[in-house]
Amino acid sequence: MRCMVIGLMLVVFGAASAGAAEAAAPDSVKHKVLEFSLEGVTDKGAKKWDVKGESAEAVSESEIKLDHIVANAYGEEAQATITAEKGVYDKAKNNVRLEENVLATIENTKDFTGDISSFGGGMPSSGKAAPAEKPKKTKTVITCDGEVLFDYERNYACFDKNVKVVSEEGDINADKITINLDPTTKKIKDIIAEGNVMIKRGENITYSEKATYIEAEKKIVLTGSPKIVMYQEGTFEENMLSKK
Repeated sequence: MRCMVIGLMLVVFGAASAGAAEAAAPDSVKHKVLEFSLEGVTDKGAKKWDVKGESAEAVSESEIKLDHIVANAYGEEAQATITAEKGVYDKAKNNVRLEENVLATIENTKDFTGDISSFGGGMPSSGKAAPAEKPKKTKTVITCDGEVLFDYERNYACFDKNVKVVSEEGDINADKITINLDPTTKKIKDIIAEGNVMIKRGENITYSEKATYIEAEKKIVLTGSPKIVMYQEGTFEENMLSKK
């Protein structure tokens, strides 16, 4: 997962939720704003993020309920879009919970799974190294059956229940995926996939109960009865001879 991409996702909901809270800041608790639209720009005037929704309603002194949310973040290398039927921004806890048909779509010019190719056990998709190519635009889709929590106080984002990451370069399935950020730089510290983890790149698959990507070391640690299934073109003898 690209650090910049997840950073964009967190910036969207950090800024957007604050904006929605201001839009729905209650003189009385039941104040409601219909069809809200918010956006942020860079110092140079370029659009950085935007958020739209059908309503933002203050349901308590600390919670703002959001409906039919569409949030976008824009960067030089990627654009991230997150949609959800419902969401709640908790001002006291400084977090956002999204639920019901949560969908994150990321389009970028760099390989979303390239930095964590070792999620597939560092295995090539064939017996030969792929030739270097110019970066191409790729699409990654993240879905889950549970809620998505963005916690700005504790600096993490969590996708829960039957999480699926689908991209052109590989797929990841897990019960839960957590992205932890450095509290100072807000960059990715580590990414943890837990529960029935399956990572597929081409025909090669790894299985484990837990997979941890450590950003500083650019490596993956598979734990919990890890299993690797590898496929290569040609026979065993042909592959061994080609490596001599």
